[in-house]
Amino acid sequence: MGYLSTITYAMILFPILALFITLPYMVINYRKYGSVNKLRTLILYSFILYLLTIYLLVILPLPDRDSVRHSYTDMINLMPFSFVMDFIKENPLVLSKPATWLMALKHSTFYVPAFNVLMLIPFGVYLRYYFKCSFKKTALLTALLSLFFELTQLSGLYFIYPGSYRLCDIDDIIQNTTGGCIGYALGWFAVKLLPSRDAIDEKSLEAGARVSGIRICLSLIIDTFIISIPYSISHTTLPFPVFIAIYFAIIPLFNGKTLGSALLRFGLYFEKNKWFGTIFRGLLLTAYFYLIPIGLQNMMYEFNKYADSLLYICLFLITFMILILFLIYTIAVVLLNKRLLFDRISGAKYKSTVTNK
Repeated sequence: MGYLSTITYAMILFPILALFITLPYMVINYRKYGSVNKLRTLILYSFILYLLTIYLLVILPLPDRDSVRHSYTDMINLMPFSFVMDFIKENPLVLSKPATWLMALKHSTFYVPAFNVLMLIPFGVYLRYYFKCSFKKTALLTALLSLFFELTQLSGLYFIYPGSYRLCDIDDIIQNTTGGCIGYALGWFAVKLLPSRDAIDEKSLEAGARVSGIRICLSLIIDTFIISIPYSISHTTLPFPVFIAIYFAIIPLFNGKTLGSALLRFGLYFEKNKWFGTIFRGLLLTAYFYLIPIGLQNMMYEFNKYADSLLYICLFLITFMILILFLIYTIAVVLLNKRLLFDRISGAKYKSTVTNK
């Protein structure tokens, strides 16, 4: 039950952790490959969930602080392979008596070492398959990860507790490292059955040659965040959409890029009338993302003032539906990698600057 509750905690915490890493993860992938590969995302996010789970298995359950009375030195075992002697002395296994076999499996002298081995097997698989580590590097990294766990326990969760609430055991490092090495061997199947890391990279670069709608929107989000910093510092009375319009109408005139698009490695270009097209696009973009939705919201606010009138109720509902349809249309265009309306009208096109080199 303890293991199941810990895994449940990990599943609850993972979406929060994923929320914080998604934006930098997308930026790094778009900058390096020009796209976000689904298989790579599945592998890396499952790896993060796995690391979070085993970390929680190491530190949970947390005891009451007042109940921890051990000194740090009292909770250390530096005698290697003592778990073997414990198994020989305490385990009820008698090979000639099959009735004892199940009891032997349920005994802590077996299932604790077995769990320590199993816990790091996936780590070895990940290291061999995706991170392309050698056997020696896999063994070293597994041992270092296990050492980190043991030091976490020895320090009383980084000295939050007055002493260690779990045993820091050299045997745990031996068992964990064994698990990582077994995982490395099992990683052979992952290498044979799944696309290679090089194949994933090549496919990502191919997809990155085309600038996707999500990539464009992510750059717009980054640009908006960048603009909001000087706008907040300046304490200007000018409306924020004016800053947006100036930024998107002028900055791309220099080299066809905004700070956001440069970060994600793509540029803006026009087949003709670059200056007019860039300025016109900046104004249309501002109207599309700010004036239209804000205008519709203001209309809904005004209609709501006269909610006792059937006419204004109908106008409110119509305006609300227009706003919803506008949002659905925008999301659909982005997900389907179609050109947004302001790009189609202004004639704007995008070119990725990511190369295979």
